[in-house]
Amino acid sequence: MPVGGNTSSPTNATEGSTALSVAFAALLVMQWVVHRFDVLTSTMDQCRAYAEAGAVEGVVVVADQQTRGRGRAGRSWYSPSGQSLYLSVLLKPRLAPHQVGWLTMIGALATATSIERSTEGKLRASIKWPNDVLVHSRKVAGVLVETAWLGDTLEYAVMGIGLNVNTTFEGAPEEIRQRAISLREALGVSLDREQMLQEILMSLGEQLDHLPAPPTSAYATRIEGMGQMVRLCVGNEIVEGRAASLREDGALVVQTESGLRAVALGELLG
Repeated sequence: MPVGGNTSSPTNATEGSTALSVAFAALLVMQWVVHRFDVLTSTMDQCRAYAEAGAVEGVVVVADQQTRGRGRAGRSWYSPSGQSLYLSVLLKPRLAPHQVGWLTMIGALATATSIERSTEGKLRASIKWPNDVLVHSRKVAGVLVETAWLGDTLEYAVMGIGLNVNTTFEGAPEEIRQRAISLREALGVSLDREQMLQEILMSLGEQLDHLPAPPTSAYATRIEGMGQMVRLCVGNEIVEGRAASLREDGALVVQTESGLRAVALGELLG
C-alpha cells in the first residue's frame, strides 16, 4: 500500500517530536500523506494547522502520544504512549451544511469496518450514536469532526479518530476503565498499529468514494439500540423513547410519548 510521497515541513509540532511523510492510495480517489509525531498536544490541532497553512486534502497526522487529546463535547481522550492509534485527517469534500454530519458517520463506518477486516471477522463492531465505535458494547474508538466554513461553503474538515488498539487502562480514570475496551482485550492478542492505520485509511477512502450519496443507511444498520428504548441527554433535557429511525442528516428520530422527535445534537445515556 505505501507508494511514497513528500510534503513540506510540519508546523506547530510538539517540541522533540519527529515527522515522516508516507503516501497511501485509497482506490482511485484519495491519496493519503501521513505525518508522524512522537508526541503532540492533539492531532486535531496539528492537522488544523496544516489546513490553515494551505495543505491539500488527504493530509493525515498520527501521534504516538497526545498530551491533550480531546473527544466530543470537550472531553479529554485517554492517550497513553505506544498503545493506541491517534490520527486526524484533513478533508475538503463538497458538502452543504445539512450534509456535514455525514463525515461523522463515514468516520465511524470506516473505523468499524477496519476493525472487522483486521480481525478477520472475529470482532463485530457497532456504533453508539452519534460517534462512538463499540466492541462487546464497550467503547473501542471515537470520531470527532471539526469544520471551517466560509458562509455556507465548507473550507475544510478535520476528522479525528482515536482507536484503542493495544491499550491498557491501569492509569485511566475509573469512568474510562468501566466503559472502554481495547482490541487487544477483546481479541486476546496484540495487533499491529501500522496495519490498523492502513486499514482505517483504506476504509475511509472507500466510504468517501460513495459521496455524494449519503452514508445514512449503512450507518443506521450498525447503530446499537436501534428499535429499542433509549434515554438521551439533549442540553438540559432528558428525552426518552424508542429509537425509531435515522434521518438523512444523521439526526436520531425517537418515538416519545408525545410523538416523534428528531435529535440532532445529544448523547445516549447508558
